[in-house]
Amino acid sequence: LQGHERFRGPLELNKNGLSDLAAMHLAPLFDKTSCHNITKLKLDGNNFTTKAGEYIGTALAGNPDYRIDKISFKGISLESIGVVRMVEAVNANKHVKKLDIGVLTNRGLSHLAELIRSNETLDELIISETSDHQKYWTDESRQALCATIRECTVLKRVKVKFAREGQEADEAFE
Repeated sequence: LQGHERFRGPLELNKNGLSDLAAMHLAPLFDKTSCHNITKLKLDGNNFTTKAGEYIGTALAGNPDYRIDKISFKGISLESIGVVRMVEAVNANKHVKKLDIGVLTNRGLSHLAELIRSNETLDELIISETSDHQKYWTDESRQALCATIRECTVLKRVKVKFAREGQEADEAFE
């Protein structure tokens, strides 16, 4: 990313077939304390795994003053460790207002419900249920997330996308 010192604005790398290696090379941009070039990061629809969440999350958590207000992993499953690192980063960075954490398994939803408790600045959260029927969200995990949102967060908006046919948010989250 030559010339990146002059760039300032959103970075949209959606559906480019990027792998975790690309995320590893992006992560050092968030380590920089002298300039905060990327204001929004959209990585939707790439070939990332848990490593992408680990790389980017670790870099952002290490630099909580980085001014980025939106991060999106739409359509990507960061699995448990990637989700944990990204939510820890968002909890540490008070500038992130909107997070699409991507596709969550039941275990990922449980981690999210626990970790998001300490967040005091996130305005919007977007989550999608996995299409793996063996890892669908359980009632217990959904209720844990609801309780956390009601009792512990300042979230203004939560968008939920289900993999199950005919499932509505009102039915699943009460």
